Amino acid sequence: MDYKTIVVRKEDLIALVTLNRPEAANTINFDMKNELMRLLSELSHDDETRVLVITGAGNMFSAGGDFRPRHVREKTVSVKEAEDMQPEYDDVKKGNVLPAVIELTLALQRFGKPTIAMVNGPAIGQGFDVALACDLRTGSQQARFMMGFVNMGLPPVTGGAWLLPRVIGTGLAMEYIYTGDWCTAEEAYRIGLLNRLAAPEKLEEETMKLAGRIAQGAPIAHRLAKEEVRRGQDMDLESSLAFSTTCAVIAGATDDHQEGIKALAEKRRPQFKGR
Repeated sequence: MDYKTIVVRKEDLIALVTLNRPEAANTINFDMKNELMRLLSELSHDDETRVLVITGAGNMFSAGGDFRPRHVREKTVSVKEAEDMQPEYDDVKKGNVLPAVIELTLALQRFGKPTIAMVNGPAIGQGFDVALACDLRTGSQQARFMMGFVNMGLPPVTGGAWLLPRVIGTGLAMEYIYTGDWCTAEEAYRIGLLNRLAAPEKLEEETMKLAGRIAQGAPIAHRLAKEEVRRGQDMDLESSLAFSTTCAVIAGATDDHQEGIKALAEKRRPQFKGR
């Protein structure tokens, strides 16, 4: 499929997706959101994709949602383009949740394959939440993070209030939410927001190396493990253990499990097929 706002490259069981609106700081408009949603649906059924990596074009990961009223004032979009958002704003005023805001976060969280945000530059607001919604995050020294909503007089909108405390802990999360301050790449790595920190020129190489290592694993086990972690965040330990047992029974009936046992006995690397 041809895309207008993202670029997709597939190789070695990895799909590298680039948010491609550098002229607008890779802000997430409705077209990008819809294209990402379609892509996630396609990749979920693509046996040749085992890991998804998301990054941004140019020197920005994403400056967040496409805040069109400001762009109208700056004359970078037309009034007509801004008016297209009015029905969504009207829904919010009536107490309805804004579907375009929440769908992408939910889709990334529910995507059944490992995901990595390769943060090549600033990630702000919804851009930060896209990175948080991924399973892992890598970044260069040019990466930095800002929740940012409070600076516009808003609470977190696109999942950060739920996601960020689960990644870095409640106290630190509340500080970044309350202040709207930047979190530098070095600090992000120190507090566990980034899994890997690399030089800018080495970021893609290091990220793809990590993605490649994951891609060689057992796809069914990965999918089940992701469900265990995601669902387990809202379970007590007993319920989580019961769910984990169910997942283990499912995985134990796969060819990949038999291959893992055989490879261990033969002292070789297993060749998982996702069956």
